[in-house]
Parts: sequence; structure tokens; C-alpha cells
Amino acid sequence: MDVSTTVSRRIDEPREQVFARFIPVRLEDILHRYGPVPAVTGTSGQTGPWDVVGSSRTVHLADGSQATERVTRCETPRVFGYTVSGFTNPIRLLAREARGVWVFDPGGEVRWTYTFVARSPAHAVVLVPIVRVFWRGFMRRALKALADG
Repeated sequence: MDVSTTVSRRIDEPREQVFARFIPVRLEDILHRYGPVPAVTGTSGQTGPWDVVGSSRTVHLADGSQATERVTRCETPRVFGYTVSGFTNPIRLLAREARGVWVFDPGGEVRWTYTFVARSPAHAVVLVPIVRVFWRGFMRRALKALADG
């Protein structure tokens, strides 16, 4: 069972500019702590350009944990998709992986959907409030930071 949330924000600049700024963004500049969700402190081991499907990197979190992020889709300047797996924090007990998709609309709307793939229906029940409250807040804060550039 999947547990998803989506946030969106209008950014008043051409989507080509937003996308060009988004691809090389340093995660630690936009992914800050929100409640129990730890901040990203950096990335390492990137295997290729971040706009190339198959490229991966390790994401490091403030609580000392990490995960592997891999590009699964890149349609410049419209869509960017990725998976996150190999969690070393407690989320590993609830989810097998996560999938993110960013959509950049021509009118300036940017939508980010994040989906956790729960280990079981019972794990999904536990994930729902975490995702709908804390993860959504984490995402909103990140999208605002990207918009503020």
C-alpha cells in the first residue's frame, strides 16, 4: 500500500528557469528539519549528472542516517522523478522505498508528490499521519525555499 502527499506552489518565473535552478540545488539548502523529520546535511557519491536517469547519490540526514536517491525520470523542463531507498533511519521499518515526482507546469505551478511504499497495510496505517502532517510540512517548507531561491 502506498501513502502519498502532494504540495504545490506557484512560482512566478518561467518553468525553464525554475527547473534549471532545481536540478543542481543543494538539498541542505532547502530540506530543513520539520518536527521529527530531520534536515538533510549533504549528499555524497553522486554517480552522474542529476538530470540523467540512473544517476544516484547518498543523502545524509542530521540524525546521522542516510538513504540512496536515484533519478528515474527527467523530462526537461517538465518532470523530474526519483526513488529513495536504503533508509537507515526508523522509516526503514515502515517503508520499502519512496518515490518523488516534481511537475513544472507552463503557468508557474510546481507540484511535488512524494509516495512511501509501505511494507504492509498495517505499516501504511502508521505512515499516514506521519506523511500527512510532518512530511507534508517538510515538503511545503522545501518548496517555499526553492521558490524564494
